[in-house]
Amino acid sequence: MLIINKHLDADGTRWIEPVPGLKLKVGSTSNHGFKSRSALVRRHIDKLDSLFKAGTPDFSLGSVGDIDSMDDLLLETCSRHLLMDWEGVGEVVDGKEQAIPYTPEAGMVLLQQNPQFYWAIIQAGADIAAGKEEQKQEAVGK
Repeated sequence: MLIINKHLDADGTRWIEPVPGLKLKVGSTSNHGFKSRSALVRRHIDKLDSLFKAGTPDFSLGSVGDIDSMDDLLLETCSRHLLMDWEGVGEVVDGKEQAIPYTPEAGMVLLQQNPQFYWAIIQAGADIAAGKEEQKQEAVGK
């Protein structure tokens, strides 16, 4: 008997509904684009932490000045490499609600305005990656 996984689409994505009426299509955290960009962001954060002596008695928030928001770097990575599509997102034009298509830029705005969705997307992406790894291990074991 062939068993299908109802949670995964054929392309390794999953639709989630973090709040009623909002559906987000999420990709795997194991995809190359997400892993590569995340590694770059982590290295950037580590360099800044080292430069400003974060986590040491010598750290001074006053010495930091204006730098890219670490949150924005993480949200942008998510909107470009994990969030793939949506349903139930719109804007008001001339007093009327109108659905808008997904773009990474629009995804970034959604995540900046609703950062709680970032964690739902990360969790779904990690679940997809774990499922893909489990499928790979089962195939190797057969």
